[in-house]
Formats: sequence, C-alpha cells, structure tokens
Amino acid sequence: MTRIFFLPMMVAVLLSGTLAMDLTGDWKASTGEDIYIRQINNTVWYYGESSANENWTSVGYGTLEGNTISLNWADVPKGNASLMGTVTLGVTSDNELQVIDQTGGWASKGTKLIKVNSGF
Repeated sequence: MTRIFFLPMMVAVLLSGTLAMDLTGDWKASTGEDIYIRQINNTVWYYGESSANENWTSVGYGTLEGNTISLNWADVPKGNASLMGTVTLGVTSDNELQVIDQTGGWASKGTKLIKVNSGF
C-alpha cells in the first residue's frame, strides 16, 4: 500500500522541480533591446526599451503556462511609437526565451531574449 502512494508523491516532487522557474530579471533581446521581466507565480509583467536609434518603450502583462508566456503589450509615451498587440514567448530555459508568435510589430519570430541579470 505504501508503494501506491509513494509513486504519485515522487512524480509530483519531480514535476514541481522541473516546472519551477524564475524569469524575474534583466533580459537582452538578440536585436539589442533591454527587457525587464517580473514574474509572480504564473503572472508575467514586462517593461521594454529600444536601443538608442529606434525610440520605443512598451509594457506588457500576461501568463506563463508550461513553457509558454502569452502577453498583451502596448507602447507607452516615453517613446515615439504607439503600437500594441500580443506576443507569445517560448521558455527554452531559465535564461533564454524565444518569440514564437506576435502581432503589432513586437519582434520578429525567432528573436531570442537572454537573461543578463537575475532578480532585483
């Protein structure tokens, strides 16, 4: 009887360790932009700024489900752009994200984000 309960408990422990990730930190897009992410449980917030020549600033909010982040985003008045849309990011590791899909011009499919600093 003990073995019946032991197996599900071990599976739960192993899965909780593989699914636990902390994406909070400073990120750099492969195209040069700075992205700042805050993750609270499965909720993800972000703030992004363009490199000096492009002059856009955006914010976003969404959820992490499995290895996929789904965000709604919008440009804010700090920059000159006034776009908005959605972006889907694949979590390839705790230190790398990749654009899977987007609307509104957020970034090209395949663009990578690399974590350069964790936490606060």
